[in-house]
Amino acid sequence: MKILFVVNTQKPDALDIARKLAGMARRGGLEVEISTDFPTPEECFRDIDTCCVIGGDGTILSCATMLAKYGVPAFGINLGKLGFLATYTSEIDEELFLMLARGEGKIFERAMLAATYQNKTHLVLNDFVLKDSRVNGISKFRIYADNEFIADYVGDGLIFSTPTGSTAYNLSAGGPIIHPKTRSFVMTPICPHTLSNRSLVLSYGTLVRLMCVSGESVLMADNQLVATMTRGDELELYMPPCTVKFMRRRGHSHFGILRSKLGWADDPRETETKLRAAKQK
Repeated sequence: MKILFVVNTQKPDALDIARKLAGMARRGGLEVEISTDFPTPEECFRDIDTCCVIGGDGTILSCATMLAKYGVPAFGINLGKLGFLATYTSEIDEELFLMLARGEGKIFERAMLAATYQNKTHLVLNDFVLKDSRVNGISKFRIYADNEFIADYVGDGLIFSTPTGSTAYNLSAGGPIIHPKTRSFVMTPICPHTLSNRSLVLSYGTLVRLMCVSGESVLMADNQLVATMTRGDELELYMPPCTVKFMRRRGHSHFGILRSKLGWADDPRETETKLRAAKQK
């Protein structure tokens, strides 16, 4: 088996952590490849069995398309902030690390979102964002779903998010949290001028057509500028069949991650366990 380490060298100690984990992998009988290039070259993902991303959620997003294309399951060592996707720390123990590196954990598949503009298709794991190209500009978009007119949206922009991305910009803009197993995506207006314009959750298979009605707008794919639209331009958004695979320890809890990252109340069962352990001391 062969493991690829994708290393964000902008993060302090990332390369040292990669070398430490690479040593564990070699002791466990795995072949190792380490990439510090950004973006990670596509050829790195060929003939790879698992991928360990060292950085944060943004580093995972940067290689999500290649992970999906080659079907490589990934897990992340979080050196960033929240870490919804990169769920493990640099203190990961060798037994757990080797279980994940060998592909012996549980695989969770995450849906992606596609946008086609001028015959070019872009894929995201988190979201597409459309905004006026001017810093303080107001954008106007006309939206159709399966050729049925929905509404004209006027405001600071629109977010089209996957279930994975629902805890990112979508959540900050007042959109809903969507469970990652849900086959749907969400459209959330950013500061709409019509207060009744709220998030719309759209089912898998829905084809959204968006027309730029005014000015010049930019299309951001997972926070990367990929296109500039002018008045009258259209793009289509839909959920493709490809997914990104994540390797997790068995017993991984999605709601446990939400509780931890969003500061929700502890699971009462976990609280009771902690109290019993404290009493025993």
